Amino acid sequence: SYQDSRLKYYLAPSHTKILYEARNYALKKVTGDFIALLDVDDYWLPDKLEKQMPLFNDPKVGLVYGNLWYLLKKKKRKILRKKTLPTGMILNELLSDYVIRSATIIIRKKSLESLEYYFNDHFHIIGDFDLSIRLAAKWKLNCVQSPIAFVRIHGKNESLLNKNMEVNEMKNWYTEMKKNPTFLKKFIRVLKNVVLMAVVVYAVTAFQQRNLLSTD
Repeated sequence: SYQDSRLKYYLAPSHTKILYEARNYALKKVTGDFIALLDVDDYWLPDKLEKQMPLFNDPKVGLVYGNLWYLLKKKKRKILRKKTLPTGMILNELLSDYVIRSATIIIRKKSLESLEYYFNDHFHIIGDFDLSIRLAAKWKLNCVQSPIAFVRIHGKNESLLNKNMEVNEMKNWYTEMKKNPTFLKKFIRVLKNVVLMAVVVYAVTAFQQRNLLSTD
């Protein structure tokens, strides 16, 4: 219920068109030890938090994510991944195959505070990717292998409407990460491949999503 005193609503001092600028403003209001994300067009399964929170019993785990269902046209659904999702120190795996979706994320506040900054508020599309990668460089990640959320695929998804912006943000991200000593030596070749592949993957993804939307 919205009458629950535990629920708090905050109005930003000014309107912003940059998603992650708004999220950083919200993070300044956080008082708890864990942070979960949920966008307006997605929703959680009832036992999502119940399944994820025990995975934080390991103090080295900074982020927990999970599998999910894509909710398609006419209530059809498709699972994100049938194979086992990676856990542990998985930076290299995520740079090769990024499988984290924001609707499933819970972040330990302490791990967030270990970073130089929270979300990069210059990004509108890839902010979750950037944050998860930087966390994965320092912290273990764990995962609920079964679906714990639904992500709606429809004609007005930001990532679907802004593919060119997404690719440009990936290029800018690569430029920034080249300056980061964590990535400079060990992962710089992988990072370059990530950006090169992004152009192809995002184009294919856009095509697939359009097909999913048009499928009866």
